[in-house]
Amino acid sequence: MPYKVTDGKIESLSFTPSEVMRRLRVDKIKFIDLQFTGLTGRFHHTTVAANMFRAEDFEIGLPKVDGSSIRGFTEIQESDLIIMPDPSTYTTIPWLEKDQTARLICDVIKGDSKRDAFVRPQRDSG
Repeated sequence: MPYKVTDGKIESLSFTPSEVMRRLRVDKIKFIDLQFTGLTGRFHHTTVAANMFRAEDFEIGLPKVDGSSIRGFTEIQESDLIIMPDPSTYTTIPWLEKDQTARLICDVIKGDSKRDAFVRPQRDSG
């Protein structure tokens, strides 16, 4: 979770969807890096233009993940996955100065009509 240090004390930061949308404007964010963890613990990501990101994306998710391209996630016939950004994980990426970029950590859910949580045992080889 993001934090800030004030007078030597660490303060945890947490944002609501509306606060994130405001921060995107205030921080002059150009891109959002949507991150999620694969089965082996490796971070994966997809990047979207901040001006294309909507508050509703926190509720309905973004259809941005081809699960068959990530080792152990899914077979091709069930590969459409949706990422659900967690607003409490918003933070800027300070080393990307030219094109201000923020990141949100996402949950992964199934892309079918049920939109269930995507659950796969960690040691499952696919």
